[in-house]
Amino acid sequence: MNRLWVRLTAAFLVVALVAVGSVAVVVNRTTASSFRSYIGQQTNANANAELLRQLQDHYASTGSWDGAQAILAQARSGRGAGQGQGHGGGTGAGGGTVFLLAGTNYTVIAASNEQHIGRALDEAERRQALAISVDGQTVGYLLREGAGVQALDSTQQRFLDDVSSALTLAAAGAIALALIMGLAFAWLLARPLRSLRQSATAIAQGRLGIQTPVVGTAEFRQVASAFNHMSSALAESEATRQRMTSDIAHELRSPVSVMRAQVEAMMDGVFPLNAEQLAIVYDQTLHLSRLVEDLRTLTRAEAGRLPLEMALLDPATFVQRVAADFAPLAHEESIALTTEIAPALPQIQADADRLRQIFANLLANALAHTPAGGNITIRADYRGSAVRFAVADSGPGLTAEQAAHVFERFYRTDDARQRDRGGSGLGLAITQELVRLHGGRIWIESAPGKGTVIIFEIPAKEARAIPRTDM
Repeated sequence: MNRLWVRLTAAFLVVALVAVGSVAVVVNRTTASSFRSYIGQQTNANANAELLRQLQDHYASTGSWDGAQAILAQARSGRGAGQGQGHGGGTGAGGGTVFLLAGTNYTVIAASNEQHIGRALDEAERRQALAISVDGQTVGYLLREGAGVQALDSTQQRFLDDVSSALTLAAAGAIALALIMGLAFAWLLARPLRSLRQSATAIAQGRLGIQTPVVGTAEFRQVASAFNHMSSALAESEATRQRMTSDIAHELRSPVSVMRAQVEAMMDGVFPLNAEQLAIVYDQTLHLSRLVEDLRTLTRAEAGRLPLEMALLDPATFVQRVAADFAPLAHEESIALTTEIAPALPQIQADADRLRQIFANLLANALAHTPAGGNITIRADYRGSAVRFAVADSGPGLTAEQAAHVFERFYRTDDARQRDRGGSGLGLAITQELVRLHGGRIWIESAPGKGTVIIFEIPAKEARAIPRTDM
Protein backbone atom coordinates (compact mmCIF):
# COMPACT_ATOMS: atom_id res chain seq x y z
CA MET A 1 0.00 0.00 0.00
CA ASN A 2 2.99 2.29 0.18
CA ARG A 3 3.43 2.41 -3.59
CA LEU A 4 2.48 5.55 -5.48
CA TRP A 5 0.40 3.75 -8.12
CA VAL A 6 -1.60 1.98 -5.40
CA ARG A 7 -2.32 5.23 -3.61
CA LEU A 8 -3.27 7.00 -6.82
CA THR A 9 -5.61 4.16 -7.80
CA ALA A 10 -7.18 4.18 -4.33
CA ALA A 11 -7.62 7.95 -4.57
CA PHE A 12 -9.34 7.62 -7.96
CA LEU A 13 -11.60 4.87 -6.59
CA VAL A 14 -12.58 6.82 -3.47
CA VAL A 15 -13.39 9.93 -5.53
CA ALA A 16 -15.45 7.81 -7.93
CA LEU A 17 -17.31 6.10 -5.08
CA VAL A 18 -18.17 9.39 -3.39
CA ALA A 19 -19.12 11.18 -6.61
CA VAL A 20 -21.09 8.36 -8.25
CA GLY A 21 -22.75 7.30 -4.99
CA SER A 22 -23.85 10.85 -4.22
CA VAL A 23 -25.19 11.39 -7.72
CA ALA A 24 -27.03 8.04 -7.71
CA VAL A 25 -28.72 8.75 -4.37
CA VAL A 26 -29.72 12.28 -5.37
CA VAL A 27 -31.01 11.18 -8.79
CA ASN A 28 -32.92 8.23 -7.33
CA ARG A 29 -34.64 10.33 -4.68
CA THR A 30 -35.37 13.17 -7.07
CA THR A 31 -36.82 10.79 -9.66
CA ALA A 32 -39.03 9.05 -7.10
CA SER A 33 -40.26 12.34 -5.65
CA SER A 34 -40.94 13.89 -9.05
CA PHE A 35 -42.65 10.74 -10.31
CA ARG A 36 -44.90 10.51 -7.26
CA SER A 37 -45.78 14.18 -7.60
CA TYR A 38 -46.60 13.67 -11.26
CA ILE A 39 -48.77 10.62 -10.50
CA GLY A 40 -50.53 12.55 -7.74
CA GLN A 41 -51.31 15.43 -10.10
CA GLN A 42 -52.60 13.08 -12.74
CA THR A 43 -54.75 11.24 -10.17
CA ASN A 44 -56.16 14.49 -8.85
CA ALA A 45 -56.82 15.75 -12.34
CA ASN A 46 -58.62 12.58 -13.41
CA ALA A 47 -60.56 12.10 -10.17
CA ASN A 48 -61.63 15.71 -9.76
CA ALA A 49 -62.19 16.91 -13.29
CA GLU A 50 -65.89 17.60 -12.59
CA LEU A 51 -65.10 19.42 -9.30
CA LEU A 52 -62.45 21.48 -11.05
CA ARG A 53 -65.01 22.44 -13.76
CA GLN A 54 -67.61 23.42 -11.12
CA LEU A 55 -65.12 25.65 -9.30
CA GLN A 56 -64.11 27.31 -12.55
CA ASP A 57 -67.77 27.96 -13.46
CA HIS A 58 -68.47 29.30 -9.94
CA TYR A 59 -65.58 31.76 -10.06
CA ALA A 60 -66.42 32.79 -13.62
CA SER A 61 -70.01 33.58 -12.63
CA THR A 62 -69.40 35.20 -9.22
CA GLY A 63 -65.89 36.61 -9.59
CA SER A 64 -64.97 35.34 -6.12
CA TRP A 65 -64.72 32.21 -4.02
CA ASP A 66 -67.74 32.97 -1.87
CA GLY A 67 -69.85 29.81 -1.69
CA ALA A 68 -66.95 27.53 -2.71
CA GLN A 69 -67.17 25.89 0.74
CA ALA A 70 -70.50 24.34 -0.14
CA ILE A 71 -69.18 22.95 -3.42
CA LEU A 72 -66.28 21.24 -1.59
CA ALA A 73 -68.67 19.83 1.04
CA GLN A 74 -70.86 18.35 -1.68
CA ALA A 75 -67.79 16.82 -3.36
CA ARG A 76 -66.78 15.09 -0.15
CA SER A 77 -70.26 13.75 0.58
CA GLY A 78 -70.46 12.29 -2.92
CA ARG A 79 -73.50 14.26 -3.96
CA GLY A 80 -71.74 16.52 -6.38
CA ALA A 81 -68.59 16.25 -8.32
CA GLY A 82 -67.08 12.84 -8.65
CA GLN A 83 -70.32 10.97 -8.11
CA GLY A 84 -70.37 7.93 -10.32
CA GLN A 85 -66.76 8.43 -11.42
CA GLY A 86 -65.22 6.00 -9.02
CA HIS A 87 -62.78 8.51 -7.50
CA GLY A 88 -64.42 11.71 -6.25
CA GLY A 89 -66.84 11.02 -3.42
CA GLY A 90 -66.53 7.30 -3.47
CA THR A 91 -64.87 7.34 -0.06
CA GLY A 92 -67.97 8.76 1.58
CA ALA A 93 -67.86 10.65 4.81
CA GLY A 94 -65.61 8.21 6.52
CA GLY A 95 -63.04 7.80 3.74
CA GLY A 96 -60.74 10.51 4.99
CA THR A 97 -60.65 12.47 1.72
CA VAL A 98 -60.23 16.24 2.13
CA PHE A 99 -60.60 18.88 -0.59
CA LEU A 100 -58.68 22.12 -0.20
CA LEU A 101 -59.14 25.33 -2.20
CA ALA A 102 -56.20 27.75 -2.00
CA GLY A 103 -55.88 31.22 -3.37
CA THR A 104 -53.11 32.41 -5.65
CA ASN A 105 -50.93 32.90 -2.58
CA TYR A 106 -51.31 29.19 -1.68
CA THR A 107 -53.34 29.98 1.45
CA VAL A 108 -56.38 27.74 2.02
CA ILE A 109 -59.59 29.79 1.69
CA ALA A 110 -62.10 26.91 1.59
CA ALA A 111 -62.01 23.26 2.60
CA SER A 112 -64.28 20.29 3.04
CA ASN A 113 -62.82 20.20 6.56
CA GLU A 114 -62.96 23.74 7.94
CA GLN A 115 -59.98 23.23 10.27
CA HIS A 116 -57.64 23.53 7.29
CA ILE A 117 -58.84 27.03 6.35
CA GLY A 118 -56.16 29.69 6.77
CA ARG A 119 -53.10 27.45 6.58
CA ALA A 120 -50.52 27.70 3.79
CA LEU A 121 -49.72 24.81 1.50
CA ASP A 122 -46.26 23.35 1.87
CA GLU A 123 -43.89 22.73 -1.02
CA ALA A 124 -45.05 19.15 -1.68
CA GLU A 125 -48.72 20.21 -1.63
CA ARG A 126 -48.04 23.05 -4.04
CA ARG A 127 -46.52 20.62 -6.53
CA GLN A 128 -49.60 18.37 -6.37
CA ALA A 129 -52.22 21.15 -6.41
CA LEU A 130 -54.21 21.65 -9.61
CA ALA A 131 -54.31 25.16 -10.98
CA ILE A 132 -57.79 26.65 -11.52
CA SER A 133 -57.79 28.97 -14.53
CA VAL A 134 -60.46 31.38 -15.72
CA ASP A 135 -59.96 33.23 -19.00
CA GLY A 136 -56.34 32.03 -19.09
CA GLN A 137 -55.54 33.43 -15.62
CA THR A 138 -54.86 31.29 -12.54
CA VAL A 139 -57.34 32.19 -9.80
CA GLY A 140 -56.69 29.41 -7.30
CA TYR A 141 -55.51 25.88 -6.60
CA LEU A 142 -57.40 22.68 -5.82
CA LEU A 143 -55.80 19.98 -3.69
CA ARG A 144 -57.20 16.59 -2.73
CA GLU A 145 -55.72 14.88 0.30
CA GLY A 146 -56.50 11.59 1.89
CA ALA A 147 -55.41 8.02 2.44
CA GLY A 148 -54.36 6.20 -0.71
CA VAL A 149 -54.04 9.32 -2.85
CA GLN A 150 -50.25 8.93 -3.09
CA ALA A 151 -50.25 5.16 -3.41
CA LEU A 152 -48.75 3.78 -6.62
CA ASP A 153 -50.14 0.85 -8.54
CA SER A 154 -47.92 -2.09 -9.48
CA THR A 155 -46.98 -0.70 -12.90
CA GLN A 156 -45.95 2.64 -11.47
CA GLN A 157 -44.00 1.03 -8.65
CA ARG A 158 -42.25 -1.28 -11.14
CA PHE A 159 -41.20 1.82 -13.11
CA LEU A 160 -39.52 3.30 -10.02
CA ASP A 161 -37.87 -0.04 -9.25
CA ASP A 162 -36.52 -0.22 -12.81
CA VAL A 163 -35.12 3.31 -12.51
CA SER A 164 -33.42 2.40 -9.22
CA SER A 165 -31.94 -0.76 -10.75
CA ALA A 166 -30.66 1.16 -13.76
CA LEU A 167 -29.05 3.77 -11.51
CA THR A 168 -27.41 1.02 -9.43
CA LEU A 169 -26.01 -0.68 -12.53
CA ALA A 170 -24.81 2.64 -13.94
CA ALA A 171 -23.11 3.49 -10.63
CA ALA A 172 -21.41 0.07 -10.51
CA GLY A 173 -20.26 0.46 -14.13
CA ALA A 174 -18.95 3.97 -13.46
CA ILE A 175 -17.02 2.75 -10.42
CA ALA A 176 -15.53 -0.16 -12.38
CA LEU A 177 -14.56 2.20 -15.21
CA ALA A 178 -13.05 4.61 -12.68
CA LEU A 179 -11.02 1.74 -11.21
CA ILE A 180 -9.69 0.72 -14.63
CA MET A 181 -8.90 4.29 -15.64
CA GLY A 182 -7.36 4.92 -12.21
CA LEU A 183 -5.02 1.98 -12.67
CA ALA A 184 -4.07 3.19 -16.16
CA PHE A 185 -3.50 6.79 -15.08
CA ALA A 186 -1.56 5.71 -11.97
CA TRP A 187 0.68 3.53 -14.11
CA LEU A 188 1.30 6.36 -16.58
CA LEU A 189 2.00 8.86 -13.80
CA ALA A 190 4.35 6.53 -11.94
CA ARG A 191 6.28 5.39 -15.04
CA PRO A 192 8.67 8.41 -15.10
CA LEU A 193 9.49 7.74 -11.45
CA ARG A 194 10.54 4.19 -12.29
CA SER A 195 12.96 5.53 -14.91
CA LEU A 196 14.24 8.08 -12.40
CA ARG A 197 14.76 5.37 -9.78
CA GLN A 198 16.68 3.20 -12.23
CA SER A 199 18.90 6.16 -13.18
CA ALA A 200 19.50 7.02 -9.51
CA THR A 201 20.47 3.39 -8.85
CA ALA A 202 22.89 3.53 -11.76
CA ILE A 203 24.52 6.67 -10.31
CA ALA A 204 24.79 4.96 -6.91
CA GLN A 205 26.63 2.14 -8.67
CA GLY A 206 29.15 4.61 -10.09
CA ARG A 207 27.76 5.17 -13.59
CA LEU A 208 27.88 8.96 -13.44
CA GLY A 209 26.45 11.02 -16.25
CA ILE A 210 23.55 8.67 -17.00
CA GLN A 211 20.47 10.48 -18.29
CA THR A 212 16.81 9.73 -17.61
CA PRO A 213 14.08 10.31 -20.24
CA VAL A 214 12.40 13.71 -19.91
CA VAL A 215 8.76 12.59 -20.20
CA GLY A 216 5.49 12.94 -18.32
CA THR A 217 3.85 15.99 -16.85
CA ALA A 218 5.52 19.38 -16.53
CA GLU A 219 6.51 18.62 -12.92
CA PHE A 220 8.07 15.27 -13.86
CA ARG A 221 9.89 16.93 -16.76
CA GLN A 222 11.34 19.55 -14.42
CA VAL A 223 12.48 16.87 -11.98
CA ALA A 224 13.98 14.78 -14.81
CA SER A 225 15.79 17.81 -16.24
CA ALA A 226 17.17 18.71 -12.81
CA PHE A 227 18.27 15.09 -12.33
CA ASN A 228 20.00 15.00 -15.72
CA HIS A 229 21.75 18.28 -14.95
CA MET A 230 22.89 16.90 -11.58
CA SER A 231 24.09 13.68 -13.23
CA SER A 232 26.07 15.59 -15.84
CA ALA A 233 27.55 17.85 -13.16
CA LEU A 234 28.59 14.82 -11.09
CA ALA A 235 30.21 13.21 -14.12
CA GLU A 236 32.03 16.42 -14.97
CA SER A 237 33.10 16.89 -11.36
CA GLU A 238 34.39 13.32 -11.21
CA ALA A 239 36.27 13.76 -14.49
CA THR A 240 37.77 17.01 -13.17
CA ARG A 241 38.78 15.31 -9.93
CA GLN A 242 40.46 12.46 -11.75
CA ARG A 243 42.19 14.83 -14.13
CA MET A 244 43.32 17.04 -11.27
CA THR A 245 44.62 14.05 -9.31
CA SER A 246 46.55 12.91 -12.35
CA ASP A 247 47.87 16.42 -12.98
CA ILE A 248 48.92 16.89 -9.37
CA ALA A 249 50.69 13.53 -9.36
CA HIS A 250 52.42 14.47 -12.61
CA GLU A 251 53.45 17.90 -11.32
CA LEU A 252 54.78 16.48 -8.06
CA ARG A 253 56.58 13.64 -9.82
CA SER A 254 58.81 15.98 -11.87
CA PRO A 255 60.62 17.84 -9.03
CA VAL A 256 60.72 14.71 -6.86
CA SER A 257 62.30 12.73 -9.72
CA VAL A 258 64.91 15.45 -10.29
CA MET A 259 65.81 15.59 -6.59
CA ARG A 260 65.96 11.81 -6.35
CA ALA A 261 68.20 11.56 -9.40
CA GLN A 262 70.54 14.28 -8.09
CA VAL A 263 70.78 12.72 -4.64
CA GLU A 264 71.37 9.21 -6.01
CA ALA A 265 74.03 10.52 -8.37
CA MET A 266 75.85 12.27 -5.51
CA MET A 267 75.55 9.17 -3.30
CA ASP A 268 76.96 6.97 -6.08
CA GLY A 269 79.80 9.41 -6.71
CA VAL A 270 78.62 10.26 -10.21
CA PHE A 271 78.21 13.93 -9.21
CA PRO A 272 80.37 15.62 -6.64
CA LEU A 273 78.71 16.64 -3.39
CA ASN A 274 79.18 20.39 -3.75
CA ALA A 275 77.16 23.61 -3.57
CA GLU A 276 76.36 23.57 -7.30
CA GLN A 277 74.70 20.16 -7.18
CA LEU A 278 72.91 20.99 -3.94
CA ALA A 279 71.62 24.21 -5.55
CA ILE A 280 69.84 22.10 -8.17
CA VAL A 281 68.14 20.08 -5.45
CA TYR A 282 67.30 23.27 -3.58
CA ASP A 283 65.70 24.82 -6.68
CA GLN A 284 63.48 21.78 -7.04
CA THR A 285 62.43 22.00 -3.39
CA LEU A 286 61.48 25.65 -4.00
CA HIS A 287 59.47 24.63 -7.06
CA LEU A 288 57.77 21.88 -5.06
CA SER A 289 57.02 24.33 -2.25
CA ARG A 290 55.49 26.85 -4.71
CA LEU A 291 53.36 24.11 -6.25
CA VAL A 292 52.04 22.96 -2.87
CA GLU A 293 51.34 26.54 -1.79
CA ASP A 294 49.56 27.31 -5.07
CA LEU A 295 47.41 24.20 -4.68
CA ARG A 296 46.58 25.20 -1.13
CA THR A 297 45.68 28.75 -2.18
CA LEU A 298 43.52 27.55 -5.08
CA THR A 299 41.69 25.00 -2.94
CA ARG A 300 40.92 27.56 -0.22
CA ALA A 301 39.81 30.13 -2.81
CA GLU A 302 37.47 27.68 -4.52
CA ALA A 303 35.96 26.73 -1.15
CA GLY A 304 35.54 30.42 -0.21
CA ARG A 305 37.83 30.02 2.82
CA LEU A 306 40.63 32.30 1.67
CA PRO A 307 40.61 35.35 3.99
CA LEU A 308 40.70 38.77 2.37
CA GLU A 309 41.77 41.98 4.08
CA MET A 310 39.59 44.44 2.20
CA ALA A 311 40.52 48.12 2.01
CA LEU A 312 39.86 51.09 -0.24
CA LEU A 313 42.44 51.33 -3.03
CA ASP A 314 43.19 53.87 -5.72
CA PRO A 315 43.30 51.84 -8.98
CA ALA A 316 45.59 54.31 -10.76
CA THR A 317 48.21 54.38 -8.02
CA PHE A 318 48.04 50.59 -7.65
CA VAL A 319 48.58 49.94 -11.37
CA GLN A 320 51.56 52.33 -11.45
CA ARG A 321 53.22 50.51 -8.54
CA VAL A 322 52.69 47.12 -10.16
CA ALA A 323 54.14 48.37 -13.43
CA ALA A 324 57.17 49.77 -11.56
CA ASP A 325 57.73 46.42 -9.81
CA PHE A 326 57.71 44.46 -13.08
CA ALA A 327 59.62 47.01 -15.16
CA PRO A 328 63.05 45.41 -14.42
CA LEU A 329 61.82 41.95 -15.45
CA ALA A 330 60.36 43.35 -18.67
CA HIS A 331 63.59 45.24 -19.40
CA GLU A 332 65.61 42.07 -18.84
CA GLU A 333 63.47 40.30 -21.47
CA SER A 334 63.72 43.29 -23.85
CA ILE A 335 59.94 43.86 -23.57
CA ALA A 336 58.35 47.30 -23.32
CA LEU A 337 55.95 47.61 -20.35
CA THR A 338 53.53 50.54 -20.53
CA THR A 339 50.35 51.69 -18.77
CA GLU A 340 47.12 53.28 -20.02
CA ILE A 341 45.10 54.65 -17.12
CA ALA A 342 41.84 56.56 -17.57
CA PRO A 343 41.52 59.76 -15.56
CA ALA A 344 39.41 60.10 -12.41
CA LEU A 345 38.92 56.42 -11.61
CA PRO A 346 36.70 55.61 -8.58
CA GLN A 347 38.03 53.68 -5.62
CA ILE A 348 37.72 49.93 -5.33
CA GLN A 349 37.55 47.77 -2.21
CA ALA A 350 40.06 44.96 -2.47
CA ASP A 351 42.77 43.01 -0.69
CA ALA A 352 46.00 44.72 -1.81
CA ASP A 353 48.13 41.57 -1.51
CA ARG A 354 45.66 39.39 -3.43
CA LEU A 355 45.17 42.08 -6.08
CA ARG A 356 48.94 42.27 -6.47
CA GLN A 357 48.96 38.47 -6.81
CA ILE A 358 46.39 38.77 -9.61
CA PHE A 359 48.55 41.25 -11.52
CA ALA A 360 51.68 39.20 -10.81
CA ASN A 361 50.11 36.07 -12.31
CA LEU A 362 48.83 37.95 -15.37
CA LEU A 363 52.11 39.78 -15.99
CA ALA A 364 54.17 36.61 -15.46
CA ASN A 365 51.97 34.88 -18.02
CA ALA A 366 52.32 37.80 -20.44
CA LEU A 367 56.13 37.90 -20.04
CA ALA A 368 56.31 34.15 -20.66
CA HIS A 369 54.48 34.46 -23.99
CA THR A 370 55.77 37.77 -25.32
CA PRO A 371 58.92 37.55 -27.51
CA ALA A 372 61.85 39.92 -27.13
CA GLY A 373 61.10 43.28 -28.69
CA GLY A 374 57.40 42.96 -27.92
CA ASN A 375 55.30 45.02 -25.58
CA ILE A 376 52.91 44.56 -22.65
CA THR A 377 50.29 47.15 -21.74
CA ILE A 378 48.41 47.46 -18.44
CA ARG A 379 45.09 49.30 -18.85
CA ALA A 380 42.59 50.61 -16.31
CA ASP A 381 39.30 52.39 -16.98
CA TYR A 382 35.80 52.75 -15.55
CA ARG A 383 32.90 50.78 -17.06
CA GLY A 384 29.44 51.09 -15.56
CA SER A 385 29.77 50.21 -11.88
CA ALA A 386 33.17 48.49 -12.05
CA VAL A 387 36.80 49.35 -12.69
CA ARG A 388 38.12 47.31 -15.60
CA PHE A 389 41.73 46.18 -15.72
CA ALA A 390 43.44 44.57 -18.68
CA VAL A 391 46.87 43.07 -19.39
CA ALA A 392 47.56 42.97 -23.13
CA ASP A 393 50.62 41.39 -24.75
CA SER A 394 51.94 41.17 -28.30
CA GLY A 395 52.59 37.44 -28.14
CA PRO A 396 51.51 34.81 -30.68
CA GLY A 397 47.92 34.72 -29.38
CA LEU A 398 45.69 31.75 -28.71
CA THR A 399 43.22 29.73 -30.69
CA ALA A 400 39.59 29.65 -29.54
CA GLU A 401 40.11 26.15 -28.14
CA GLN A 402 43.19 27.22 -26.18
CA ALA A 403 41.44 30.34 -24.86
CA ALA A 404 38.58 28.19 -23.54
CA HIS A 405 40.98 26.29 -21.23
CA VAL A 406 43.46 28.92 -20.01
CA PHE A 407 41.80 29.20 -16.58
CA GLU A 408 41.89 25.45 -15.92
CA ARG A 409 44.35 23.88 -13.48
CA PHE A 410 47.73 22.85 -14.90
CA TYR A 411 46.77 23.96 -18.42
CA ARG A 412 49.76 25.09 -20.50
CA THR A 413 49.77 26.17 -24.12
CA ASP A 414 53.53 25.64 -24.26
CA ASP A 415 54.20 22.89 -21.75
CA ALA A 416 57.98 22.57 -22.10
CA ARG A 417 58.64 26.30 -21.98
CA GLN A 418 56.49 26.79 -18.90
CA ARG A 419 58.16 23.99 -17.02
CA ASP A 420 61.58 25.43 -17.78
CA ARG A 421 60.46 28.72 -16.28
CA GLY A 422 59.23 26.97 -13.13
CA GLY A 423 55.53 27.69 -13.58
CA SER A 424 53.07 25.47 -11.74
CA GLY A 425 50.27 25.81 -14.27
CA LEU A 426 47.96 27.13 -11.51
CA GLY A 427 48.50 30.88 -11.84
CA LEU A 428 45.51 31.72 -14.05
CA ALA A 429 43.23 29.32 -12.16
CA ILE A 430 44.17 31.09 -8.92
CA THR A 431 43.68 34.46 -10.60
CA GLN A 432 40.15 33.54 -11.67
CA GLU A 433 39.19 32.49 -8.12
CA LEU A 434 40.71 35.63 -6.58
CA VAL A 435 38.75 37.85 -8.96
CA ARG A 436 35.59 35.91 -8.12
CA LEU A 437 36.22 36.39 -4.38
CA HIS A 438 36.39 40.14 -5.02
CA GLY A 439 32.94 40.02 -6.63
CA GLY A 440 34.31 40.53 -10.14
CA ARG A 441 34.68 38.56 -13.34
CA ILE A 442 37.54 37.73 -15.68
CA TRP A 443 37.76 36.73 -19.33
CA ILE A 444 40.22 36.49 -22.20
CA GLU A 445 40.28 37.96 -25.70
CA SER A 446 42.81 36.48 -28.08
CA ALA A 447 43.39 35.39 -31.65
CA PRO A 448 46.36 33.71 -33.36
CA GLY A 449 48.93 36.32 -34.41
CA LYS A 450 47.11 39.18 -32.64
CA GLY A 451 48.30 38.82 -29.06
CA THR A 452 46.30 38.14 -25.92
CA VAL A 453 44.30 40.42 -23.62
CA ILE A 454 43.17 39.16 -20.21
CA ILE A 455 40.53 41.45 -18.71
CA PHE A 456 39.01 41.50 -15.25
CA GLU A 457 36.62 43.82 -13.41
CA ILE A 458 36.40 44.78 -9.73
CA PRO A 459 33.22 46.54 -8.53
CA ALA A 460 33.75 50.22 -7.75
CA LYS A 461 33.19 51.24 -4.15
CA GLU A 462 31.50 54.52 -5.13
CA ALA A 463 30.83 56.56 -8.21
CA ARG A 464 32.89 59.51 -6.90
CA ALA A 465 36.18 59.63 -8.75
CA ILE A 466 39.58 60.21 -7.18
CA PRO A 467 41.40 63.18 -8.72
CA ARG A 468 44.67 62.23 -10.38
CA THR A 469 47.71 64.02 -8.95
CA ASP A 470 50.32 62.67 -11.36
CA MET A 471 48.92 63.99 -14.61
